[in-house]
Amino acid sequence: MIMTRVEGRRVVVFQDPYELSRQQLAVDAGALPLLQMLDGRHGIRDIQRELIHRGGGRLVCLSDIESFLARLDEAFLLDSEAYRREMLSLCDAFSRDERRPCAHAGKSYDSDPERLARFIEESEAALPGAGPRPSEIHALVAPHIDLRVARRTYAGLYRHLRGRRYDLAVVLGINHHAQDGLFCISSKNYLTPFGETRTDRDFVRGLQDRVGPGTFSAGDFGHKIEHSIEFQTLFLRHYLGDTPIVPILCGGIHEFLLSQRSPFGDGRFSGFVEAVREEAARRRRVLFVAGVDLSHVGLKFGDGAPAESILPRAHASDRRILDRLLAGDGPSIYAHAAETGDSYKVCGLPALLVIAELLKGKPGMLLDYQTYREPATSSAVTYAAAMFAD
Repeated sequence: MIMTRVEGRRVVVFQDPYELSRQQLAVDAGALPLLQMLDGRHGIRDIQRELIHRGGGRLVCLSDIESFLARLDEAFLLDSEAYRREMLSLCDAFSRDERRPCAHAGKSYDSDPERLARFIEESEAALPGAGPRPSEIHALVAPHIDLRVARRTYAGLYRHLRGRRYDLAVVLGINHHAQDGLFCISSKNYLTPFGETRTDRDFVRGLQDRVGPGTFSAGDFGHKIEHSIEFQTLFLRHYLGDTPIVPILCGGIHEFLLSQRSPFGDGRFSGFVEAVREEAARRRRVLFVAGVDLSHVGLKFGDGAPAESILPRAHASDRRILDRLLAGDGPSIYAHAAETGDSYKVCGLPALLVIAELLKGKPGMLLDYQTYREPATSSAVTYAAAMFAD
């Protein structure tokens, strides 16, 4: 859920990423105390007593609370039997499908292939010249923010792939939802408006055979609605045609931050990086792609202050991360996250750590760095484009 303003009122908007319900709910911010008590530890009378106390003794009827909770349950917003049954059905249906549908076509980008191609071509045409052409590109670091927001950054990065050929593209995205395992890999082919992008299942099996327990999620449901890889497949398909991919979602690093451990000392992380390196060595030309955004600051992201007051510090933090990324220094990136407590909520840290390790020793260059401001929520997101090339 997110906090925003509608006609001058602060409201809480519930997001339903799996679209289980046809209704979208928004409630007054004054209902937050009630929502915060829906933690499995408070009964309905506990909630009633707290609301009466907060209301200065004004009676709150149990029936009103029950009615509100029923509305939340009908919208599948409570961890109830109805919600679990619906999610199980969704997981089962996805596991049976050999193809991963376009989850965001018609929402974040045009589902018509001709119009989508024109969007990309016009975005590229509006840019200044690309400069000298690298002889070989090893990796791209792209945004995963909405295509309409960062169209120039996407096009300015991916245009460098025009006319090139690869045997495979390993695409690292970020899972914006909780997952078991450090990484979530899928053998499903990814559908795009341009056609079906094949997943290299031999590469996937090779990784699965090489890594230890807990490295990969038990299933690939995390891929169902995640956009951080989906957005990259559009540009890869447009510029590289039917080049196969290996789609891998990275989980968060808060497991390590909370336990004050480094992922570089964890066998799951190091084993995964080594497995990717070894499998890639069996191919002639492999492109690595990371779909990441950087700082997320402001009221929408839980900060107690508007984005503009935080952005100078967030920009400085981003610069440090990008400098260390281009130098192939993953441990320094993580050390910075640990030092700051990831206070700027960098949505891409685990993928950046992997890319830094895989591309260590390869020259990197920053192509673009931008800030998207959202005045309605007093929030902002930063993103960048970078390339490792000879």
